[in-house]
Amino acid sequence: MSTSSLPVTDDSLDPADDSARAGEDRYYITALARGLEVLSCFRSGDRSLSNQQIAERCGLPKSTITRITYTLTKLGYLVQLPDGGRFALGNATLALGSATLARMDVRQLARPLMHELAEFSGATVAIAVRDKLSMIYVEVSHSTAALALTLQVGSRIPLATSAIGRAYMARASEQEREEILDRARELDDQAYANVVTGLEKALADDREFGCATSFGDWQKDVNGIAVGFRPVSGNSAMAINCGGPSTTLSREFLLNEVRPRLLALAHRLEMSAVR
Repeated sequence: MSTSSLPVTDDSLDPADDSARAGEDRYYITALARGLEVLSCFRSGDRSLSNQQIAERCGLPKSTITRITYTLTKLGYLVQLPDGGRFALGNATLALGSATLARMDVRQLARPLMHELAEFSGATVAIAVRDKLSMIYVEVSHSTAALALTLQVGSRIPLATSAIGRAYMARASEQEREEILDRARELDDQAYANVVTGLEKALADDREFGCATSFGDWQKDVNGIAVGFRPVSGNSAMAINCGGPSTTLSREFLLNEVRPRLLALAHRLEMSAVR
């Protein structure tokens, strides 16, 4: 559907939706929440998405998505491609992301330290923050080794099965863990089971090793360890990992050689007060 033929009304965006939610939270604006869900459904590997693809990812009617993407395009948060059927993230979202990254002062201190660890391990070292049931990379350092992982800033990693997601959960407050479990429960039974298993594994590993692990759990040929931390200079928790192909990064090497260095690095970042 072209933007010129948009319907003037859409029951799925009716204010009654907000009224229905008012019993839970009278300040909650459903239309705004849906717009943000549309923006967040774009993944690092997506060059563009159709209204149908967005509707499937957000679990909303296509008619609702059509109106939302039209509005976000008018505001510059999305760009409609010349064929008229697909959308890409616009410069307005880039401005928001850049502003967020600029406030993460810990990244400045972390870069040379991450590079040093990446070269020592022949792996990829990354810092990530949580977004719903995922972790998003905000800083990445790659080894010059040919087989190092090629994930970049903006890459989205599953919370439940990755070392970096488990490290975050191990460090999260009980309140945040409950929020994570509630979100997973609302999604589906499998997502909830994965998060429960991941959290149990995270806590057990933290007690035994002081870090979280994922040996083939996220991807069968990838090993990694990670540590959660909360920098003094920041207002949100983070996690840092070291991972790579299992063919070159063994469980023993990660736990015996990399782990002490990763723990020391996380401690230094946690105590940082870069301004």
